Amino acid sequence: MTEDKILSRIQKMLALANDLAATEGERDNALRMAYNLMAKHNLDMATVEAHGKKSDEPRIDFKNVSWSWKWAVSVNHIVAGLFFCKYYYFEKINGTQITHHFVGRESNAMTAAVMADWIVNSILKEARKLYKSNTSPETRSFAVGAMHKLSLRVDEIKRTTAQQFEATPGTAIVLASLYDTEAQANEELMPANLKVIKSKQAKVKYDAYVAGQEFGAKINLSAQVADQTKAAAKLK
Repeated sequence: MTEDKILSRIQKMLALANDLAATEGERDNALRMAYNLMAKHNLDMATVEAHGKKSDEPRIDFKNVSWSWKWAVSVNHIVAGLFFCKYYYFEKINGTQITHHFVGRESNAMTAAVMADWIVNSILKEARKLYKSNTSPETRSFAVGAMHKLSLRVDEIKRTTAQQFEATPGTAIVLASLYDTEAQANEELMPANLKVIKSKQAKVKYDAYVAGQEFGAKINLSAQVADQTKAAAKLK
């Protein structure tokens, strides 16, 4: 299956939960279906390569210029990991923007970049509506809460998907190891001498943090991408 077809199918699956009135379970199911397809696609690619055949899907370093706040970086990292990508950043554009990099198979990297960009901007839009600022302590606390909740939801999706794959003998084991093999393959495209920067644990405004967690539980993980291929092209 080509990356265009994969992106198109994921687009349709993500659109199923494109309704703010949907329950959290329905929203999670949208991302879970998209992730299942991506996981199956990568398993298919692994099968092809295991038989000594070369996959026709290239690995790329996909770039997206977006917000530089630590919580936004964390969201990009979380989504990249869900879609079998490595993530890094370092190119500062200005005081609030950097270049985010998604390294992986082309369809994976494009999907992860588009979804991460939408989620970050959704969080910021809601926080700005509540606190009238991009950078206030309340806005940052809200965003951190939403990011933490998103991380928990993504972890749960990965766990339940692995359990679903157990129905097919051996598949769950392959899926579990796939993250490692993809990470190793993606590592070849990663720049050398990247620095790991440890961030300090800043204090948060409790009420805003809790509000952010509540919003994180409601984030429409369909990402509202009308056309992922076009959206990804705009990020280049």
